[in-house]
Amino acid sequence: GATETSRRRLAASGGAGPGCDLGHTGPLCEWCVSDEQYFSRAERGCVDCPTTGRFGILAGVVVVLAGTGLVLYRVLARAEAWGRLRARLVIGESQVGFQPKFKILVSFYQVAATLGPVYGVRLHEDFTRWTDFIDAISFDLLGLTYPDACIGSMAERLLLAGLWPIASIMLGGAAIACYALAEWLLSGRADSLRREFVRATLRHLLYWAILVAYLVLPSVSRSIFKAKQCESFDINAFTGERRSYLVADLEVLCRSDDEMYRGLDAYFWAFFVLWPVLVPLVLLCLLLWIRRDVRALRVTRLSRACRFLWRDYNASCHYWELADLYRKLFLASLVLFIQTDDGSSKLLRLVVASLLSALYLAVLALSRPFKRDDDLYLACTANLLLMCFFALGTVIQLCESAAYEDECSTFVGFESARGASEFVIALTGAMLAVSLLVVLFKTVSAVRMPTVRLTSSGRPPVLELSPECHFHGFISHAWGTGQDQTHAIVRRLQLLLPGVRIWLDVDNLEDVGRLEESVRDATTFLVFLSAGYFRSFNCRRELYAALASNRPFIPIFEADVAKGGASIEALKAECRENCVEAAPAAYPNYSGPGEMLARVFEEAAPIVWVRVNAFQLESLKAVALRMLLHSPYYASRPNELADGVMVPGQAGPVAFSGPVTILVCRDNDGAWSVAEEVQEAAK
Repeated sequence: GATETSRRRLAASGGAGPGCDLGHTGPLCEWCVSDEQYFSRAERGCVDCPTTGRFGILAGVVVVLAGTGLVLYRVLARAEAWGRLRARLVIGESQVGFQPKFKILVSFYQVAATLGPVYGVRLHEDFTRWTDFIDAISFDLLGLTYPDACIGSMAERLLLAGLWPIASIMLGGAAIACYALAEWLLSGRADSLRREFVRATLRHLLYWAILVAYLVLPSVSRSIFKAKQCESFDINAFTGERRSYLVADLEVLCRSDDEMYRGLDAYFWAFFVLWPVLVPLVLLCLLLWIRRDVRALRVTRLSRACRFLWRDYNASCHYWELADLYRKLFLASLVLFIQTDDGSSKLLRLVVASLLSALYLAVLALSRPFKRDDDLYLACTANLLLMCFFALGTVIQLCESAAYEDECSTFVGFESARGASEFVIALTGAMLAVSLLVVLFKTVSAVRMPTVRLTSSGRPPVLELSPECHFHGFISHAWGTGQDQTHAIVRRLQLLLPGVRIWLDVDNLEDVGRLEESVRDATTFLVFLSAGYFRSFNCRRELYAALASNRPFIPIFEADVAKGGASIEALKAECRENCVEAAPAAYPNYSGPGEMLARVFEEAAPIVWVRVNAFQLESLKAVALRMLLHSPYYASRPNELADGVMVPGQAGPVAFSGPVTILVCRDNDGAWSVAEEVQEAAK
């Protein structure tokens, strides 16, 4: 009872806490005698525990904020300005890449926050506020909202640490389901849209569960390992007797015959299997399940729901998020298995962590898993800073040790551990500053990107939509040979024509069974012609739907065979061979390949897609001009587009400064034709 608890606290303190202030005990005088208090490093002493009403207040604030956000979203979703802003945000995110940079930053601080609790590196007490900030960025929400010592027994703390993320997933899932139910009931087409809303809700629930698990897994695992994190203290300076106590609760002796310590085993192993084992295993199963779709660049419901895990990486490295997750788990929690009793007071954990960080950095630099180079460089910078972290942690441990007190200045160069602590704080600040600078640079570059203007007036074009359509264009492409090109075309057009809405599978595909409906929902039909396009059944479905709805065709032609292209003649032959369905469901009046050839190849000359510098801009301008010509606004005002469109800063006309002689071999018919064309253009 109380006598045993008091005896243990006094024993842990080496006998009534000599040298400690009133109410303090423990080997470092950082344990409070009263159960109603906890030790605060910021206050440098014991302070009263906050009332349990704080949980109610926090829950109320979260509910109010969530409700307000849903109401505002519902109201703003009907406003046209909100639609334009949302589209602009989506474009900005695609250009800047906020998600991978956010994940890199959070991962860095999730590991950096463990320097004290896991590796025993105690930063100078003057920097306590900054360490609290690091905990906030690392999503250690439980430690921020309520002190561990005030929650109750160690068993109760483990229960709360292991279950609160599950409660968060369930509450978030309930909110998503309620919102989907409200959308369904207010849609006016409850019966016909029931299946669609169920699928969308399940997809959002899975995305939410993956997001929560990703953010809290390192901190939750670290909290679970507190049940095994012990530290040995001198009990008798004359006999050398030592006892090992649980760091998180000095009432618990780390001995197999201690009833409280044995009672924690069941909680520890249950939550250990649930979080550090099962959660990564489930994520691995999801990635294995969708690996073929991701590598083939196919968008399915499951791959779309799991996009948080793979979207930022190359298709061949779509599993990289899991490798990074295991790295964080080891550095933030599993490393505690090394020297369980006294590992936090020794250097072995720091040495192992340094070696692992160096190895991971080398593999990261060689594998280059990120799609964006700036994300790769930021990730390499983060791991390099972590290596410096662990090296400085070793310095702080040496300088704090009484055995090496005189050697700290002689061999290391720091007068005290405070100098190394300042260096650590500077590195954490540098990582945040570098991340913000990268995001700022990419954002400014995206915002300052020149946009399409009318040549006649210099004004931006009017992007008016017909009442029955929600998109300016639908882009049809073969996944195997046209996926990368169409993504580049759409993203660039979204930058050049702010506010343009183009249907793209990775952004808008909800149900592959509703492709025809999506084609009818767009004003124009963009066809990206590449090898194998007409052999795709879904591409032919889209073609027939465009014919049935009489949408204007805007063909874009990939001429580079190395990039999946084919000659016009080869594509026409492919069309004749495959577009032979009799009375397809989307277009029963289809008359055969001749009709398809006329609409795709003869109605308007295909625009050649050139991906090099200024030539790419000309291809994009040609696509934009045709989309504008078929828009409701300019259909009645074609004169405004008579001079075409331009982009400020575009390459201007070129001319020879003087007479030029071209030497051509007459036997080379192709070279002779090119020379004649150049001669004619130079007149």
